[in-house]
Amino acid sequence: MQVGFIGIGVMGRPMTLNMLKAEHHVTIYARHPEKPEVQEVLKAGAKLAPSSRAVAMASDIVITMLPNSPQVEQVVAGPNGILAGARKGLIIIDMSTIAPTVSRKLAQEASIQGVHLLDAPVSGGSQGAINGTLTIMVGGEREIFEQAQPVLEAMGKKENIFHVGPNGAGEIIKLVNNVLCGVIAAAIAESFVLGVKAGADVDTMAKIIGVSSGASWQLANQFPLRAFNGSFQPGFMTDLLYKDLGLALDLAAENTVPMSMTALTRQMYEMARAEGYGREDYTSVMKVLEQLAGVEVRSK
Repeated sequence: MQVGFIGIGVMGRPMTLNMLKAEHHVTIYARHPEKPEVQEVLKAGAKLAPSSRAVAMASDIVITMLPNSPQVEQVVAGPNGILAGARKGLIIIDMSTIAPTVSRKLAQEASIQGVHLLDAPVSGGSQGAINGTLTIMVGGEREIFEQAQPVLEAMGKKENIFHVGPNGAGEIIKLVNNVLCGVIAAAIAESFVLGVKAGADVDTMAKIIGVSSGASWQLANQFPLRAFNGSFQPGFMTDLLYKDLGLALDLAAENTVPMSMTALTRQMYEMARAEGYGREDYTSVMKVLEQLAGVEVRSK
């Protein structure tokens, strides 16, 4: 298929490479084409377009993977955006994590031109993007979802690609997931700092808790891969999780749902950002607690 991609970053680079491996024809737009990740995608066979509008003109499906709602609005509906170059029947798949209200608004604007928009945020981090094993939660018309499925399957496991309801539903489920992601990670960081300060061994705690009631995906995967060995290269940046927790709190306010635990957890990630860890992996929240407690939580 003729696929456009806008947002060649930590996630977008491997996602685009996997689409090229699946033999889709890919056209990209990048504000900074000189960046190494963009050059890698171009060398792998993608074509570079001069604007989001030009990407739309060359594509049957355009995927966006951007940091937040304002960037998605600009790329989709801005003066030189996707809708400016879209023909009737174009499918836009926004794989960013943004406000559900913004996703619904953009879908309505697109429909006026006969363009379809799916919100399709992902879970699995950079490793899932590299492996092509992302979980993808899709909101929008089922018929359009089915048309887009071959492209989605280049980036995610078929059994983990879900149609979850109308526009905005994908974003809602992603925000619920990321609330749990953030709260659980902060709890692991806090509890393991306590354990080490009190004299317990990191690896022993991880092994035993991994087969006990405190077990979690985060403890089995994210912390051993990054925090426990001192590597905080982002699978998912602190800045982005902080943003997503803010979106969840906004959604809670819209629906009159108190979320005191989420609010407190977001403050913990704000502490990490204040220490300069915003572009590191979100497990860097543990470094803040380590500094406060005067210990280091590392595997031997």
